[in-house]
Amino acid sequence: MKEITIRNLDNYELSNRNGMYGGNAGSKDGILIDGEYWIVKYPKSTKFLSGDKRELGSYSTAPLSEFIGSNIYAILGYDVHETILGYRNNKIVVACKDFCESENVFLREFRTIKNIYNKDVESMIEEHLSSTSSSNSLEIEELLIHLKYNPILSKIEGITERFWDCVVVDAFIANNDRNNGNWGLLVENNEYKLAPIFDNGASFANKASEEKIKRMLANPHAMESSALNAATLYSDDGKILTFKKLAEKFIDNTEFCRALKKNVELIRSKFDEISEFISEIPETYEGELVCSPARKEFYTLGLEIRLEKMFEPLYEKIEGYYPELKEKRNMGIEF
Repeated sequence: MKEITIRNLDNYELSNRNGMYGGNAGSKDGILIDGEYWIVKYPKSTKFLSGDKRELGSYSTAPLSEFIGSNIYAILGYDVHETILGYRNNKIVVACKDFCESENVFLREFRTIKNIYNKDVESMIEEHLSSTSSSNSLEIEELLIHLKYNPILSKIEGITERFWDCVVVDAFIANNDRNNGNWGLLVENNEYKLAPIFDNGASFANKASEEKIKRMLANPHAMESSALNAATLYSDDGKILTFKKLAEKFIDNTEFCRALKKNVELIRSKFDEISEFISEIPETYEGELVCSPARKEFYTLGLEIRLEKMFEPLYEKIEGYYPELKEKRNMGIEF
């Protein structure tokens, strides 16, 4: 495995795209590395977040989470943005390569594409749904209607497969923020294609302090409960779904079952490589904590618990008759 290093980014100049990158996760710089556009993401202060301050670190570990989550996607063979761990302005950061490589390529986020008016889509949403997406969640049935009938999204090859793959892999890495603004399409000359997977910084409990992680590791029951009950950003009739609840709802869905089967098999085959990757992350840089031994253990153990105690039971349930699953079946899923 290639050695993981921290790159000092202090001397890289700002690009002409600086100030063009949105999102709420923290401050950003647009810089040039070897003449190419990169986005530097800084950790966000947790000072103003609600909750028990003892449970929060001073800053989120979102840059580290972005780096690990994105590399797990890459290890599993997905098209994902390139990331490097860096150091800039006395902070551990992540730099993400801008996949809009030329001035003629644009990213169109899902939230803008879904706003395109279509009479049939509007009618189906009004007829079949009692709740729609909000700033706090994505109503999953609404999203699936858009994937099937939206005049742009419905024509993108592989988009539904990509969606369900991300549902499964995001659950594996505990990414609870696959929102309207962090997936979408690339547009060039009025032609659309799937953008690489990006914005994985909400993975791995990125606001948890070192003290909380150590307490979790010392309490196997709390550790298992945390690993198995993380929420998604998807909702059903306004109620946020955990992955377990989402799986119960869609266990009769062929595309969900395909994604689960495919990705469980991928994760099994790549688990040792993923664990080794996490273990090789430097612990410190320039006196700054990057990833402590306890945090590495917490991340790896969480992945192991989700694979063995959440994904494997689901895999066992569907393996016997996949891919012939066509209609709803009561499978008695228990976790």
